[in-house]
Amino acid sequence: MERAPTLCLLPGLDGTGRLYRHLARRLDEDFTVRVMAYDSGRFDGYAALADRIATQLPRDEDFVLIAESFAGPLAVELAGRRPPGLRALVLAASFVSSPLPASRLLAGVLAHMPAMLPPGLLLERLLAGRGAGGELRDELRAILRSIPTPVLRARALAALRSDAGGVLKALDLPVLYLEGTRDWLIGRHAGREVLRLARDAELHRIDAPHFLFQVSTAPAATAIVDFLKRRRLA
Repeated sequence: MERAPTLCLLPGLDGTGRLYRHLARRLDEDFTVRVMAYDSGRFDGYAALADRIATQLPRDEDFVLIAESFAGPLAVELAGRRPPGLRALVLAASFVSSPLPASRLLAGVLAHMPAMLPPGLLLERLLAGRGAGGELRDELRAILRSIPTPVLRARALAALRSDAGGVLKALDLPVLYLEGTRDWLIGRHAGREVLRLARDAELHRIDAPHFLFQVSTAPAATAIVDFLKRRRLA
């Protein structure tokens, strides 16, 4: 039996990878898992971030990129560089362009406002719905305190202005899109766009809020493993 691909997990807006702890534990029963992290002190755009992450990807083995939320355009950017070992993409509660209605207009407004986060309770409900336990709430708050707000805003603005659809359309890779049925942040149009643009894509819905991997870890991990098995990558 061929060796299973390494799973490279690209975190969302926080960039720390700390919110992947439970998912990584589920997946490392069958795969080697690498949780990536971004520089918390700076953000110079998706292309520059891809330059840094590309040096950390496996060089002599097959791998799969798994990206949530903010990391969707990053994963597509990395895939567009045609790394030889890349075998598939998984995008969860994510997007390749325009994650919100009037995204670019919203970005223009936010760019001229002071850097600040929404109130904590509102942010938690938006991301995790009512399913956030105390551990997840505490971890999220600690992470947000550890990252400069201007860095978080710069990442959010880049996401709102992202446009990786053309790159995705040119890829010849299997793609799995995981959609949370209770995701009030990323609408269903994002998944439909991935299905429309990708040459070979599947959509799988999970009863979850935006924090799909954190709140519905088990069904998300199962969906990923089943997808890789169907594609004979596991």
